[in-house]
Amino acid sequence: MDRLVGTWRSTGRFVGGDNAGDEWSGYDIYEWFPGRHHMVHRVDVEIFGGRKEAIEIFTPRAGSSTEFDQTSFDADGTVEKAVGRFDSEGRYRNDGEGVRALLTFHGPDEMRARWEMRQPDGSWIDWMLVIFARTGPPRIEVRSKGDHSS
Repeated sequence: MDRLVGTWRSTGRFVGGDNAGDEWSGYDIYEWFPGRHHMVHRVDVEIFGGRKEAIEIFTPRAGSSTEFDQTSFDADGTVEKAVGRFDSEGRYRNDGEGVRALLTFHGPDEMRARWEMRQPDGSWIDWMLVIFARTGPPRIEVRSKGDHSS
């Protein structure tokens, strides 16, 4: 998990689904919570014509150093859960409710994620591609606006 720590400029492009061709950008910040038992992931992006902010907590699964429960709290009140794990090649696999991702590391300052979305028939389609470029150490800046409806 240490390799996630930092502030990342994130850019994404939808390659499938209803929003294919749309792009978005923002920042992802990962840092250890005091005690280093949980990792905090802050998301602040412009997507779908508006701003999306979220805090996600990574908690190690009992008895495992490679599997994590992930709980994301969005500014709109949505709570999402996922399970993540590092595979034997050092990639991070994320399995959520109807979506999944494979995060790969390209040197110390670049990550890429390939997201898939489950279709009604149970098959998976490519959904989104994301590139993360490290811009520095973790720095969570609270810039919330009062109204998150747009």
